[in-house]
Amino acid sequence: MPDFDQRYRELRSADEPGWAGACHNGNQRKLAAVLDELDNLDLLPPPPCPVLELGCGNATMACLLLAQRGYQVHGIDISQTAIDWAGETFRAAGHRGRFVQGDVRAMPDFATDSFAMVFDGACLHCLIGADRAPCLNEVRRILQQDGVFVVSTMCGPPRSPEANSRYDAERECLLENDVPARTLRPLPALITELSEAGFAIIDHRVRRNPWWDHATIIARPTLTRGCS
Repeated sequence: MPDFDQRYRELRSADEPGWAGACHNGNQRKLAAVLDELDNLDLLPPPPCPVLELGCGNATMACLLLAQRGYQVHGIDISQTAIDWAGETFRAAGHRGRFVQGDVRAMPDFATDSFAMVFDGACLHCLIGADRAPCLNEVRRILQQDGVFVVSTMCGPPRSPEANSRYDAERECLLENDVPARTLRPLPALITELSEAGFAIIDHRVRRNPWWDHATIIARPTLTRGCS
């Protein structure tokens, strides 16, 4: 697994606004537009219900935008540096939030049926192969029965020659130094994966990009929760 904490230490040292560096503000505007669209279509639960962002980073993306909309915001990230930064971000903005350092494959800090919405903050595509199912099982556990799971993820196959040169089609992964670094699955495969994990797809949309597409998938838990 990449050293996400090292990346966040470097970002802080460089006084960057968030994970995407110079692209952060543009990405934040795109996400705000997506949230507005989903809200206008009544696909999001109403505030002030509790919400969780997976891979919240320094809380300047979904967490901050959701707090501005009046939600009770929680976040989890594997990087302690990011979590410390997230707390500072929210205090500076005058918001309250709970941020936990942890692994999205096992989230014991969050009780069953805790959240009306879980937002995948571009976290799921960082999980490779067998690491994905435990995360989806945990989301299913902590999400309320009538809750919403918003998946924001890279969507393949890649478009650019550079991305294609490091794409492992068999594993549906982008490679970094010949090591799988990001899952890049086509939309039908993503929908099948979520369905098999116990979610019903209620909406999906894909934004086309020069390198690879980006999918936003809205799902709800199926009516019967599996036994653990």
